Amino acid sequence: MPELPEVETTLKALRPLLLANRFLKVEILRPDMVTDPAKVRRLIKGLRVIEVKRHGKYLFINLEKKLTLILHLRMSGRLAIRRVSEPELRHERIRFHLEKGLILVFNDPRTLGRISLYPTDSLCKHPSLKKLGPDAISVSEKDFLKRLSNRKGILKAVLLNQSFVAGIGNIYTDEACFKSGLDPRRKIGGLSISERRRFYRAIIATLRKGIRNMGTSISDFLGLHGKPGKNQNSLWVYGRKGKLCRRCKTTLKSTRIQQRTTVWCPKCQRKEP
Repeated sequence: MPELPEVETTLKALRPLLLANRFLKVEILRPDMVTDPAKVRRLIKGLRVIEVKRHGKYLFINLEKKLTLILHLRMSGRLAIRRVSEPELRHERIRFHLEKGLILVFNDPRTLGRISLYPTDSLCKHPSLKKLGPDAISVSEKDFLKRLSNRKGILKAVLLNQSFVAGIGNIYTDEACFKSGLDPRRKIGGLSISERRRFYRAIIATLRKGIRNMGTSISDFLGLHGKPGKNQNSLWVYGRKGKLCRRCKTTLKSTRIQQRTTVWCPKCQRKEP
């Protein structure tokens, strides 16, 4: 699933192409991926793009008439850009025709991605968005520590919860736990103040690294122009079950947490303080 760094990578490439551009028409090939397809086709036709933003794993395209397109890539979705004259890409589900012969394509092999249109001024009332916590890379240390103090459970389960902070999934949770030196099974209540601060700094550093590397391309993710990210080449633990730790050469262990395969180093990551 694309997580914050992958969505941010897409945003950086998408923003200069969309700003001040206009949606000429929309082709919805998979109506089940769009909330009220007829409404989307009718209302965004001819509207100009005002801004493109991100919060967590969501992309927001703000349009004229105070309307916002909300895009969630989910498990296998990605955005691509091509010209009308170029061949159709595989798994094209929604096509946004733009000016100058460009098409913004929502590709999704599993068709789990979602698009909806919502009043810009009421985004905070959107059923999915109102449950989200602060953006994981923008949350302050003070706010993070305060929110953490109100949580119970284990590290990984808390970090995967989008109401805690938004944007982190399985990949960056495992990587952040490794960087912090904390076992993903550690209970929140047993963390010292210094460990909590170290955990926050590890999350920010891990996400920034993912963004610098233009995302992690393991299965479906490609950037807007079809290029894979590079972060998969420097992962410490994610996807490396049974292999040797890159730091200490101990065999990495794994378990399941919230139905997600979780990998950690039993030597580098402390189970107890």
